[in-house]
Amino acid sequence: MPIDGSLAFGSESVDFYEQYKPFRNFMRRFDLLTGLVSVWGYALHVLDGHRLPIGYAIGKPALIGEVAEHIHPWDVEILARELILNAGTGGDHDLRRWHDLAKAINHIRRLDEAAFMAGPNPQDDVLFELHRMAHRQFPPQTKIGVNAMMRAFKIFGHPDMEPVMVRELGMTMRQCLLLAMAMNGHFLKDWGLSTTQEYQDPLGIPKETSSALFTRISCPLGRLKTETANRQSYGRDWLYTWNPLEATPLVGIDPVHPDRVICPIPRYLMRRMTNGIFFDLVRSQDFDNPFGTAFQAYAGDVIAATCHPPRFTVLAEKPYYIGGRKMHGVDWVLSDASGHLFIETKTKRLTLDAKTLSDTAALNKDLVALAKAIVQHYRNIRNALDCKTQWVPNGSPIYPLVLTLEDWFIFSPRVNDMLAKQVQDLLYSEGIPGRFLEEMPYTVASANEFEIAIQVIAQIGITAVMGKKTVPEHWQWSLLPFVSGEFKGEMKNVNWRLFVDEFAAIMPERPKSAVEIPHQ
Repeated sequence: MPIDGSLAFGSESVDFYEQYKPFRNFMRRFDLLTGLVSVWGYALHVLDGHRLPIGYAIGKPALIGEVAEHIHPWDVEILARELILNAGTGGDHDLRRWHDLAKAINHIRRLDEAAFMAGPNPQDDVLFELHRMAHRQFPPQTKIGVNAMMRAFKIFGHPDMEPVMVRELGMTMRQCLLLAMAMNGHFLKDWGLSTTQEYQDPLGIPKETSSALFTRISCPLGRLKTETANRQSYGRDWLYTWNPLEATPLVGIDPVHPDRVICPIPRYLMRRMTNGIFFDLVRSQDFDNPFGTAFQAYAGDVIAATCHPPRFTVLAEKPYYIGGRKMHGVDWVLSDASGHLFIETKTKRLTLDAKTLSDTAALNKDLVALAKAIVQHYRNIRNALDCKTQWVPNGSPIYPLVLTLEDWFIFSPRVNDMLAKQVQDLLYSEGIPGRFLEEMPYTVASANEFEIAIQVIAQIGITAVMGKKTVPEHWQWSLLPFVSGEFKGEMKNVNWRLFVDEFAAIMPERPKSAVEIPHQ
């Protein structure tokens, strides 16, 4: 932005901004605080399935049906961002009125199309746009249930990670989860909270500890407005612009009383207090190794909870030597009579730019890192086949699986091809036979997908699932949609609260606690 405060755009952005201005002017006619309270009500209804609060969608024609049938979860997120960016004090518009809400949503739909057409060759970008759409549309639809919370608890509460957690945040992961659920329970009923709230009883969290965390996840309204403006993009990336509200889901609404906060999107709060803890710890010098160890251990816990002996056997990582060089083996090898699942856990995340930008440079850089992990996995498999590790080959098929902590959503044909090209080039440079890709096609899956797919494998066997997954017509599919579509009978037996007993054990004993165990 120039020093005179004017906006500096390229020609593409200038054209888009002209189409954006009517929406900007429309949003300026809302009161910011009232608008964010309205977003809170719609977020609970659209994202979390709660009944729409009384006094919302006033004037909606009865024949239209439920509000959630017409508003996408990401529409709510964009409404919040645009209110923060443009709304002021007072105003004659109100999102609680159906007419004003519908008009705002129609502006978003219009600008969605305009942003896509802003590129020089929009039709050439259709396959890549699938990648960005996935990262825009899927996370808002993913509820933070028992599995997600236990994943965070087991990883950030792992014995190797707990000291980092306590040093950086002043609390254990158990305390963090309890505080998150207590706050979430409050925000399911009320949009505002005072951060002076005591959590010593019944959660056992000292006030100074909870206050420090509130400081991390809160932002005064004025500063949030500035940070949102600094992030805003006009043109092809407008729809995908990251909202700082995700990092600080609590918004300070009163400069005189800074303890008074609002939570416009409660889903952001739970995401921030589970997966989002990563960003509080990642810059610690001693983070990487404990984090990798914790994620690897979590994958082992999932296997142990689902695939039982004698039908299944499991081999954990065991270093081996080639000459004088120490090699780290495959993290987990799960075997049954039909085949072997070679599992390599990787904590590498897809960066924000790789998820959101229309320029593919950031994505390509991240795919190179993932390709290196895949090739490293093939290197270990080759050594295992050459009898250089503890695993003994028996001629049964091998299925390489690279397990990531978060979803990369690699199902766009263009993105799949980008990754495959990187893998092929690296295999060649490593001297690993190209036939490995044909004989043992790799699968990339997230922890969330693995938790479900492994339960289908437990029912019908490794090759019954992975043999079908790795044929050419299914290879590019994401793992969870694949098992959901191909094994509908087995999916009925999946436990969506895999560690619910352990989860209940970390809850406070006193029944008056506001903490409740979520359904999923």
